[in-house]
Amino acid sequence: MNETKFKRELREELKERLGNDYSIEMDKNLIYKVIVDKNLQYIPINPKNPKRGEYAFQTDLVIIKKDSNLPLVIIETKYGGFSTHDVLTYSTKALKHKEIYPYIRYGLVVGGKNKIDNKFFIHNVGFDFAIALRELKEEDLKRLSTIIQKQLESAKLVLDIFMNKKKVKEFNSVIKVGWAENKKNVKENDNG
Repeated sequence: MNETKFKRELREELKERLGNDYSIEMDKNLIYKVIVDKNLQYIPINPKNPKRGEYAFQTDLVIIKKDSNLPLVIIETKYGGFSTHDVLTYSTKALKHKEIYPYIRYGLVVGGKNKIDNKFFIHNVGFDFAIALRELKEEDLKRLSTIIQKQLESAKLVLDIFMNKKKVKEFNSVIKVGWAENKKNVKENDNG
């Protein structure tokens, strides 16, 4: 399998699990910067239809709330592993997108592997989640669906704060880690 095939199959699997409230678009361009030019005009002129290379990055998969057409979760995919350069690049893209969409959640899904390499944790600054899926098996897809549902909830909470100017008394981000199998045992750590 290659990365494109993995991305397509992942999209189809997720579409079935997310229900009718969301759509999943592949290779969608999202703006990462808005500029006011010398004539006080916004660039890009049409932020609803951004073009790659014109203050927009192409994303692998975007989960969009149908009723508002807002992107809530972005998934970058890799197959067979990822490099330090990948983590640095996509993590930075995540931060740029979050400047425009401060509620958006950003993840990395690595196919063909059973673990997330330590370089992810060393170089990540913008990803909110990551998961390794050796294959698109039901058990792993269930885990991913659970993660995505939690990320959708987080995105909607933050969006609600911005849209309704809610006064927040507390914010707490929780890290949950599912350990990769090793020769000794399998552990689950939930700090929340």
